[in-house]
Formats: sequence, structure tokens, C-alpha cells
Amino acid sequence: MNADPRRSGIRILLVEDAFDEALVIRTFLQSAPGTFHVTYSQDGDHAAVLLREREWDLLITDLNLPGIDGFELCRIAKAEHPSMPILAVTGYTGAHYQEEAFRAGATDLMTKPLEDDDFVRKVEELTGTRRTPVHASVIAVGGLVGDVEMGCGGTLLKQRQAGMDVVIVPLCRDERDPTNSGVECAVNAAKRLGARVLIDEPALEDTERRMGFLQRLAHDLRLETAYIPAMDDPHPARREAFRVAKVAFGTVPLVLGYQTMTTGFDFKPSRLEDVSEQMMDKMEALTAYQESRNARKDLAPRVAQAYARYWGRFQSFGEVEPFEVVHEQ
Repeated sequence: MNADPRRSGIRILLVEDAFDEALVIRTFLQSAPGTFHVTYSQDGDHAAVLLREREWDLLITDLNLPGIDGFELCRIAKAEHPSMPILAVTGYTGAHYQEEAFRAGATDLMTKPLEDDDFVRKVEELTGTRRTPVHASVIAVGGLVGDVEMGCGGTLLKQRQAGMDVVIVPLCRDERDPTNSGVECAVNAAKRLGARVLIDEPALEDTERRMGFLQRLAHDLRLETAYIPAMDDPHPARREAFRVAKVAFGTVPLVLGYQTMTTGFDFKPSRLEDVSEQMMDKMEALTAYQESRNARKDLAPRVAQAYARYWGRFQSFGEVEPFEVVHEQ
């Protein structure tokens, strides 16, 4: 299974303790139009030696490995090859796995089971071999988990369908959810939207950390559009998210405010996005929050549909998500 990394082509170090899953990944890459040379390691200790001895274009690693685990392997990879992208893969969906992986240095993370086209597309993006241009990112900030999916989930689905990378950031902790169980729901909902969730635990508690977290994201991602809670929202968490995000995203070309259940009467949208074709998928994403023991009524799928049909009166009686322009360059 090993390939000589000195040959021309993209040199990939694949670290996976399950041999059958490694074979699947190799098959994906062999079927891709590019030239990928894959070197396989079944444990973290051996992979660490390979990282120190050779040059690589991409590390693909499972997070749960015998010997050195995937998190520590990401740290070693970043120390040895600072500019090399790292794709972490895991069968676990817990938000803390994603958070720890990104803190350890992972460039991106995918959840098993892997899909052929999505996986190859991600590898091509990370290695710069994708034949079509890599699109910019879209970020959506919520005061609370679920705000984004309810307020602009259909529009985010359209962005994903257009090839955009979509990132969802819940910015504040929900006082009604002391165990923070909504985070797992947020990860599941985002997966159904084709998006990824980024959460900085310290930022959930502190305004200064929130600002720094969003500013880092604005710097690291090639943001084209940002969605934030509407400016006329009296809810403390949503008002805080609006205030912080508006400043942090000052250089983003387009910042739009979306509606929540607590948005005030001064909300006067100037953009209406028809999401009729995406509505069923948006409702399915919201069902992730109904699977929780403390399901929130304001995140019920039928509520989302009722709002969309209300605003649809102003645009050909479709199902619509409304937005106000907060900032546009």
C-alpha cells in the first residue's frame, strides 16, 4: 500500500488503525483525477517517525489511534511541517472532538462514514489540486444554538449547493441549558445542512474572548458573507452576538441580519431569499433540536415553515427567509 513519496504527485500520509477503512480511503484517492501517492501507517508512533523523516503535502489521520493519538499527531505535524494541511477523520460526533482537533492543528475535520465525492473534493481543496476555484466561506453567528438554523438555514443550504464553505458559530451559552446539551444538537443540525460548527468554550463566557474568536475567524477564513442576529433583538445573547459580530466582521463584504423569535418590530428586511426548494431540508436540520430532552418550541420545524410562508406573501407566495443589510461594501 505504500508509495514512494519522492515520485511526482501529491504525497499523502494516511494514518488509520482500521485497515478496511484505510483501504476505502485509498480507493477514493485512486479514483480521483489527480495523482495522489499514499503512504499508510496503522499507529501514531510509526506515523510520528514518518512525519519527522519525510516531506508531506497532506496528513490524513484518525483521531483515535494506538500509541500516539490523532490529536498529539496533529501537534507533531504542525511542529514539523507548519504549512502542511491536516485532515482529521473520526467516527465520533461530539463537539469536543471537533474543538480539540482544531486546537491541535487540524485544518479540517470529516465524520465517518466518509462519502467518496465529498472526501475527494476536500482533499483536492486542501492540496490545491481542485480543478475548479475554491470558493470563499460563509459564516453564520447565533446568539444561541439553533438561531442560525431557524433564521437562515435555507439560505445556508443554497450557499452550500453553490459550493461555499459554511461555518456556524453559536456565540453565547443558553442559561436554560446548564449542561450545554444543545451543542450536540447543533453539530447534528449543521451536518444535515452540510455546514460545520465552531465553538470556543471560553468565548461562551466572556465578551473580549468572543470578539477575539470572531476576529480570528474573519482573518483565517476568506469570508464573503456573514449572517448575524438582526439589530433589533432585545434578547441579551442575541443582542450581544449582534454587537460583537458587527465589529468583528467590519471588513466582510456583506453582513446580513436574520430574524429570530425575539426580533423586534423594527426589523424591516430589504432582502428576501426564496428557500422553497430547501425548506424540507431546513426542517429536517431543525429536527435535531427536537431530539433533545429539553426540546425548544421556538426551534420546531413547523414554526420555521410558518415564518417562511408569512414572508413569502411579499415574494410570489413562496417560502422565504428575510434579511436586513447590516453592512455592505
